[in-house]
Amino acid sequence: MIHLGLVGFGRLARDYYVPALRRLPGARVIAVADPLEASRSAAAAALPGAATFHGIDEVLAMRPDALLVATPPSTHLAAWNAAQSAALPVFLEKPFVLAGQLSDALGGPEAQRRLMVNFNRHFWPPYQRLRALVAAGRVGRVRSATFTLHVDVLSWCDVTRHRLSPDDGGALHDLGSQALAVVPWLLGAEPVTIEVATAQHRWPGDHVTLRLAFPDGEVATCDLAYETRTFERVTIVGTTGRLRLQDPNMAVHVEAARDGRRRGLVRDVAVLGYRGLRRSRSMARFSIRAALASFVQATRTRAPFVPGWDAAVRNVRGLEAALRAAQAGGAVRVEPLP
Repeated sequence: MIHLGLVGFGRLARDYYVPALRRLPGARVIAVADPLEASRSAAAAALPGAATFHGIDEVLAMRPDALLVATPPSTHLAAWNAAQSAALPVFLEKPFVLAGQLSDALGGPEAQRRLMVNFNRHFWPPYQRLRALVAAGRVGRVRSATFTLHVDVLSWCDVTRHRLSPDDGGALHDLGSQALAVVPWLLGAEPVTIEVATAQHRWPGDHVTLRLAFPDGEVATCDLAYETRTFERVTIVGTTGRLRLQDPNMAVHVEAARDGRRRGLVRDVAVLGYRGLRRSRSMARFSIRAALASFVQATRTRAPFVPGWDAAVRNVRGLEAALRAAQAGGAVRVEPLP
């Protein structure tokens, strides 16, 4: 049995972590920390037998085998460093830390082996298929890609409103960290430069456009926004074809590059309907459960965590480059890993 400590009991933990953990044999949450009394009460009701505390130190005193961190980004650095003082493996929400905080993160070789970041889209089969098709050359040499992610942000604000707080990095850190995790992973390459444009519709910086340039000339455009409905789409265009995913819960389509028609509507509706009826098979629930299962299994067997430290650092360096690009008003270079 793997005994877990859980830090943060907002919507993500309540609606996604808890249902996922209930379906993972051999893992049990023994302690939960959250500064809000209402969240501690919710944790006590959802996880009978788990102790509830105000802070992370009390959870660490329970000596769990590993720690799950589902708190706002501004708390990630302190949570990570506290966990490393106890030499604990950590499953941490994205981004690992805020831009500019990497130098303050405990990161010796032993600590680095203890980190897994929740880049949950890496565990979603349609995204895995897109990545495999790109790697197999099904569309020839990739020329361009577009990734659109609009999120109904107010639906995530029923417990806290940290996503709208500048202290937590706003849409750039929240949605930008997801784009910088999934797009390079899909294309099998890391960007060399990045450009950024931001706009305000309802909240400061609630619309962000990233333009990523890759070593072989590929260009990816990421349209990221806090909106009133959630919408996600991926298109990858190569020299001989095009890959299209209209929605993560629909089907992957392989099309001729010059075919302007959008095919596969019936198949998309069928797949979407199936996942609508079986919510546990939808993208967010399935991929978070798969990511948590990977973390628990790696903790049990002492296998490497994937995505791990390197992926987390590349992601934060991409965010740092994005902030510099927003200030400079032009393309800036992304600092590579040594």
